[in-house]
Amino acid sequence: MAKSFKDLDAQLSEYILNRSRISVQSSRMNSKLEKYVLRILTEVLEKLGQTRYIEMLYTITKEMAINGVKANQKRVFFEDLGLDIRNHEHYDQGLAQFKQNFSEKMADEYGKRCLARGVFVKISVIYTAEGLVVEVVNNTPVIEIEESRMREKMRKAMEYNDIAEFYMDNMDNTEGAGLGIALIMILLKSENIDPNLFRIQTSASETVARVEIPFTDNYVTIRSKEINQVGNHK
Repeated sequence: MAKSFKDLDAQLSEYILNRSRISVQSSRMNSKLEKYVLRILTEVLEKLGQTRYIEMLYTITKEMAINGVKANQKRVFFEDLGLDIRNHEHYDQGLAQFKQNFSEKMADEYGKRCLARGVFVKISVIYTAEGLVVEVVNNTPVIEIEESRMREKMRKAMEYNDIAEFYMDNMDNTEGAGLGIALIMILLKSENIDPNLFRIQTSASETVARVEIPFTDNYVTIRSKEINQVGNHK
């Protein structure tokens, strides 16, 4: 269940003690949301005896949330300009304007507009003693051109172990989201975690970014469960 910040503040430690899934929902990324994300991850990982992952998971969760919030705000920006995000000419025009106008003030304003239109990001932490999943859902889909670019960024990031090296090689054609994707995958590699455990899936109504952190060899990944389900249905 997604909780408001006020409810969460009062009940967070109790929730972490008694539940295996905690979610928080917001329409913008700000210091308050960052504070709750850090507190949730810190208390969960302390409970599980896995504090070595706090900094890495906080950075990854923040990147996934920023990407989701920005994607939502971009959608609303296009709507406000009367542009069809699926039209290639409209997309190029709108994206150029979005990049040119984007600022902290605009992010705050569009956070309010997203809230008014029911557009949000939900961050969930799901965990057991065997492993932990952070899932960030934003309730807008990725369009085809963006998904294609995103997959290409993920493919390229597989080749790197250093974020500065990735940036130098790709700075001419990399948006912030591209750097965020590369950073997530490089951080996982640095902890000897399979970067394929970071995934982005999209449907007609939402986009889901997910990272899985196994703690023991007994952890069964969501990806392997899905593959088994497909195999069993053949």
